[in-house]
Amino acid sequence: KNAPRPNPMNELPCSAENSVAPACGTTRIEAPAPQNRSLPACLRTLFQLLDEHRVRYCVLHSWERLPDELSSDLDIAVHPQDRSRLSAAFKKLAEAGYRPVQCLNYRVKAYYFVFLWFEGIQLRSLALDIIFEHRRSGLISLRGRQMVAGRTWHHEFWVARPRVEFTYLLAKRTSKGTASILQVLRLQVLVELLGRAEAEKLAGKIFLGGLKRRVVDACVDGSLGELLPKLGTQPWRTGLARHPWGLIRYLSGEGVRIARRWFQPTGLFVVVLGPDGVGKSTLVMRLGQELRTCFRRWQSFHWRPGVIARKKVASAPADDPHGKSTRGALASTLALLGIFLDYWVGYRFILRPFLARTGLVIFDRYYQDLLIDPRRYRYGGPMCLAKLMGRLVPPTDLLFLVLDAEDEVILSRKREVPLPELQRQRDRYRQFPKGEERATLVKTDQGVEPTLGEATRFVADYLTERFERCHAGWLTPIQ
Repeated sequence: KNAPRPNPMNELPCSAENSVAPACGTTRIEAPAPQNRSLPACLRTLFQLLDEHRVRYCVLHSWERLPDELSSDLDIAVHPQDRSRLSAAFKKLAEAGYRPVQCLNYRVKAYYFVFLWFEGIQLRSLALDIIFEHRRSGLISLRGRQMVAGRTWHHEFWVARPRVEFTYLLAKRTSKGTASILQVLRLQVLVELLGRAEAEKLAGKIFLGGLKRRVVDACVDGSLGELLPKLGTQPWRTGLARHPWGLIRYLSGEGVRIARRWFQPTGLFVVVLGPDGVGKSTLVMRLGQELRTCFRRWQSFHWRPGVIARKKVASAPADDPHGKSTRGALASTLALLGIFLDYWVGYRFILRPFLARTGLVIFDRYYQDLLIDPRRYRYGGPMCLAKLMGRLVPPTDLLFLVLDAEDEVILSRKREVPLPELQRQRDRYRQFPKGEERATLVKTDQGVEPTLGEATRFVADYLTERFERCHAGWLTPIQ
């Protein structure tokens, strides 16, 4: 179970002269069989690959139950000169079946990765924080070399020394404004290990004057959780007082990073199509919950954003979608223009910012539904106009999940339309994926869990392809 201990030389503090870590005693990793993949196996494979490729790293906190249990994200510090070796380890991890699907540059020199795999039909994930330099609230509290220097071996992996763990955990929880009970207890233990004088010295990197003593007092008596919400702006004041020009450079770097995120959104836009009764609403809810680890947030919409004419129902009542008469050509054209404007305004001011903040957007029906079932939306205008506008509706990088089931299955759930109309709609929906590059047909007769598994595999495959296309450098070591 325990990996061999690496060469003790690897414990030496890192320096420019010691930029290449010595080889360690781990064995080469073989790709596990799919049935053997799990979170503990993923973590063990990751740690062994990092040592095999001589990556100087250390786990920064919450390592006590690793690799068998992981309560949240795994935070790892990496020496900045070892990025190429880290890419080699990631490539091997992907070959072992743990596929990288997300990369968020959430701070300068800090990256959030998500790796996915399947255990049967169940999607599993690992969220990995890679930190080359710890920057928060305008302060650089720890540099990469400092974080990995003096690391110690703990059973199967490297952990940060207590002074690094204390500084990192205190800065992180101050930035978040909250801390769990376990994190408060850990900081209390770390103060005991370091001694009060050393703890105050380290806290002084983040807080000015007597506030550092107040923070250490709170760590000692276990009241830090109550104090943290009051400390939000203090690190910014420290950065402004001690390093004003450094703060300006910090904000400039953050500005470039944020602009990059806007033009290269890390979110995902998914549309679920299909006739009434096929299981769209159920899949939308389950898919959002299943993929939440890959994104910061998720939100679902029905047919259109609803920015314009929010209070008006875009379609006829669900129990009789064809109950109202079709509008005339002129009224239909005007309504279509309003719908088109709603998609554009909604995307620019609601959906695009949400995607830029790593949001998952899932639509139950979208504009294409009007082309398949215009009567539902009372559209009686020229279809050539509707198709032309459909080509201009944003965005262009949609993922489509088209659901289908046998007639009797759908009619057992809902009977909103007669059988001939249902068969017509099913035929149109089944034809839709043939004309779309990013669309797939999912049969829902098999039940909720298999349907969810098939849908998540399709999304995971796309996220894998997108990662390889947009973040190839993390899988291609520089020779």
